[in-house]
Amino acid sequence: MLFGIWPGVAAADLVDLTPLATPPEDVERTRAALDRLQGNAAQFYIRCYRHYRGSGAPEPGVAAAPADPGNYTGLGRLIDLTACYRATDPDPAGYAEFVRQAVRDVAAWGGGKVQVGEELNVPYPQDGGFPGCFEAVSAGVAAGLEERDQLGANVGIGVNGAGVADPAFWTKMVDALGADSTARLDFIGLDMFPDVFRPLPEDKVGAGAQFLVHTLREVARDAGISEETPIHVTETGWPTGLTRDETKQARILQAVAEAVAATGEVSVYELFSLRDGISDGNWQNGFGLLRDDYTPKPAYDAVRRLINVS
Repeated sequence: MLFGIWPGVAAADLVDLTPLATPPEDVERTRAALDRLQGNAAQFYIRCYRHYRGSGAPEPGVAAAPADPGNYTGLGRLIDLTACYRATDPDPAGYAEFVRQAVRDVAAWGGGKVQVGEELNVPYPQDGGFPGCFEAVSAGVAAGLEERDQLGANVGIGVNGAGVADPAFWTKMVDALGADSTARLDFIGLDMFPDVFRPLPEDKVGAGAQFLVHTLREVARDAGISEETPIHVTETGWPTGLTRDETKQARILQAVAEAVAATGEVSVYELFSLRDGISDGNWQNGFGLLRDDYTPKPAYDAVRRLINVS
């Protein structure tokens, strides 16, 4: 199982995306933390986010994070660039060009993948809350596949959802994409956060993670996505805060990763996130393996050991 992580810093609450004053991204300290985390792993994903606001529109709110993924390439690293769709008016053509540029950029950074859309099964502020999101993602996937083929680039194209896989959502996704694009998907992604938004007993967290993976496979298959299409865990984590202990974070992250690996279904596993947005005691801002001053929590070394024995 190939690991990865989001190393960016968003000036926003990481759950509802309201603006938040966070310490800025420190490129040198971020790269040093990534180098140590990756260790001897031959490859490692760097997850990144960009937001499409509409043709010619400025990008208010959450900016691209990390600002420049090129700062973190090398050492066999691959880029996972998530092309979020946040246009307030339907704009599939403009978004298709946005995805084409994402493919070109990932190719220039040495390869990786582009995730077209983010959590279309989740309402605002995620992509599912914006009008025309399915039509836009359909256009984006088709454009991304075409651009990748024209370039002959090592860039995978995929889509994702969050939480327990819903048959109605995945059927709608497949219908929007069409048979050709569906058959050519390089991955389907799963954002999952066991014991974060719905509490679980600690001894059930691993089984909960496995349930999410197996359910996605079954639902996606029934919707028309081949069982040969790889599953990527595109986001997972467990935040710390006033009522969330740092040592428990390490235990949870280890249990979830080991349980997911045991399914044999997941080829890429990406954590959210490297650093707290701000270590203010609010769990919404405490998903990092590092505190906001870049000092490590116990989970940092726990994850580092997982990566280097996988």
